Amino acid sequence: MNNGIKLRIKIYHILLDVHKFSLTIDNSFIKNKVYSLNKRDIAFINNVSMNSMRYFFHTNKILDIYTKKRPGLNDRILMCSAITQIVFLDFKSYAVINSTVEVAKKIKKFHGFFNAVLKKISADKGKLKNINIEYSDLPLWFQKNTQNLTKFYKENFLNSFFHEPDLHIVFKNKKYLSSFKEDIFPTSESSGFFIKRKKIIDIPSFKKGNWWVQDFSSSFPLTCIENKIIEKQSIDLCAAPGGKSFQIISKGENIILNDKNKERIKLLEENLKRLKYKAKIINNDVTSLNDKEKYNFIILDAPCSAVGTIRKNPEIFFKSEEPKLNYLVELQKKMLDKAAAITKKNGIILYMVCSFLQIETTNQIKNFLERNSTFSTYKFSNNNKNLYYDNLIKDNLMFTLPTKISGYNIDGYFAVYLKRIK
Repeated sequence: MNNGIKLRIKIYHILLDVHKFSLTIDNSFIKNKVYSLNKRDIAFINNVSMNSMRYFFHTNKILDIYTKKRPGLNDRILMCSAITQIVFLDFKSYAVINSTVEVAKKIKKFHGFFNAVLKKISADKGKLKNINIEYSDLPLWFQKNTQNLTKFYKENFLNSFFHEPDLHIVFKNKKYLSSFKEDIFPTSESSGFFIKRKKIIDIPSFKKGNWWVQDFSSSFPLTCIENKIIEKQSIDLCAAPGGKSFQIISKGENIILNDKNKERIKLLEENLKRLKYKAKIINNDVTSLNDKEKYNFIILDAPCSAVGTIRKNPEIFFKSEEPKLNYLVELQKKMLDKAAAITKKNGIILYMVCSFLQIETTNQIKNFLERNSTFSTYKFSNNNKNLYYDNLIKDNLMFTLPTKISGYNIDGYFAVYLKRIK
């Protein structure tokens, strides 16, 4: 069996596991599917697996055109992955078709069906690249929870959610950005996008701890923060992997880093060590924190559906199970109320979620303010002096779907500052 067939068998099982058992792509990799492979083969598996999920709605649409009856799940996953490789990744058609036919034989599927359909699709792949999907093709749970979005937002999402994310990094300070050897598009005096995608672990300044990876949307609220807000006692309630806390530390301020997950704390410790930063780390459930310990500034990047990160986490739409939204919304509520209980007078909570669903964002804050009359929203300033960034801020809220900034892909995010006024 040649290597191409072996790798595609692994891809097939990874995709099947992600869909059936609602795993993340990382969970699938852990299941002994790639442990013995070299870096090149792992990169191939990652590329095909991720893009097969990103383009799953497009490839299903293509499959419907060339088949009278939609195939069952197993056949469909194998077929859609092959279509992704032929149409959207521009792999050599004959290699994809031959390997897919052999995979079909190995998993005891009717290989003649795959051969015939894929050859037809290959002949038409030029026109199929531009196939359009409708909002009604997206998961029902997502449609239900985005009914409030305007036609503009929906069309923008449809045209962009399947694109690969761009790599955005944050430097310790502007000196490290100015001396950076790679081509970078700056987004502030200490952050920017890679103009050409790179393997970050091969860049010497990464190993030296000069910068870290953090999406533009995640970094934006703390790029804009007023220094006076963070000058006193601060805590990041869900800190790992640490990007937002590192932004505070880079300004010369102290912050306590909390995370409930011990495995994520290990990652947090590794990142601190590489950056040569020091901070107190605690391992507590947010909802059980002691109310007697008060803080001036609290970061709460709460657990959420993560739908704003759909580009880097395409399994969100690909999984058979929908996010547990009722559970997440209730957890966010409890965490917000705990944050309120440990906020000093005139202190501020920065509430963030990598989501744009109304129930996790504006509705969550509306309900919080109704329960907590001692709080009000605090001004959200754009200190980047880039007028385009003003589009991300409305009514003292940061709100964006996955979109582009200066031609680069950014995550969907929501953020608001909440100040205790009494």
